[in-house]
Amino acid sequence: MTTNSEATVSRNPFGYHSRRWWVGLTAFLFLFLVGPFAEFGNMDRGTIHHAPQLAAHYQTMLLCFSLLLIYLVPFFLFVRYTRMRAGVPRWLVVLAFASGLFVPGWIAGELNAGADDLLHLLASKSFVSTWGDALEAPLVEETLKLLTVVAVLRLAGRRDGRDWLVGGMCVGMGFQLSEDLGYIEDQIASGHHGFETAVPVTLNDRISGAIVSHWTYTALVAVAIWLLFCQRRRVRGLLLLLVPLLGHAAWDTPLSDAGALFEAFFCLIVAVPFLYAWGDIAFDGGRRLSAARPKRHKRHKAQGAHVTHTAPGEKDSSPAPQPPQGL
Repeated sequence: MTTNSEATVSRNPFGYHSRRWWVGLTAFLFLFLVGPFAEFGNMDRGTIHHAPQLAAHYQTMLLCFSLLLIYLVPFFLFVRYTRMRAGVPRWLVVLAFASGLFVPGWIAGELNAGADDLLHLLASKSFVSTWGDALEAPLVEETLKLLTVVAVLRLAGRRDGRDWLVGGMCVGMGFQLSEDLGYIEDQIASGHHGFETAVPVTLNDRISGAIVSHWTYTALVAVAIWLLFCQRRRVRGLLLLLVPLLGHAAWDTPLSDAGALFEAFFCLIVAVPFLYAWGDIAFDGGRRLSAARPKRHKRHKAQGAHVTHTAPGEKDSSPAPQPPQGL
């Protein structure tokens, strides 16, 4: 028979967690709660003093915010299909997306600024302005998004390949939305763009590249880490890890401004591995990605060995097979 105290502990959904888990949850909640203030605390910047100007200011900002639904709605439809196919719970999608929206974005802004200052000490100003983003952003942002995925799955007790895939997609999209919101705030609140230019700039700079962006990068990085540390497939994991890092770096180089052909090429490099990983994990649990390589058996021909047929009662006069020379 169990006592009342034992029964109470058994009914407590948090009673079995360790002290380390509680410390991690506290740190994660602190970073999560800072996010809304960092994201939306600067929306009142600028030098607008008159009420009509202030109203136009926020109307333009809200209009550009609503344009982000152009990629958000198809994404969530795609995630819903993936989640139902893979058997991932709905709450994990919500938690991962909210975590990507509020946790890594503001930290990445601070670290990118610090990395930019460090590069200015090591390289020329022209080099940093041209190649600085390609060196800083992939390492800083992909690392922070990955740590967010790891924290969400660790706190939730999820470790399957499907969880890594869906968690990476949603954390990446949350970060992508955070980045776009911050970009729109900076451009409009600082007075760089009015109504007539804010909408075209948002469509061209933020929405046109959303098809293959942070959500695919983070999904590939998460699947690569799953292969490396959960499935012990080092070669495949490293190759899959290089794809989003190189794709992210290429997008931040001057080559991305060379035209639509180059942009489509960069998107294709990331989209093909993502679709392969998505199809294998969502439909088959990642069997091909995590399967061991078939061993190649070498055929050794023994010297003097041949097959003979003897009649019953007769001795086989053929010499016995000899081992290979040198053994």
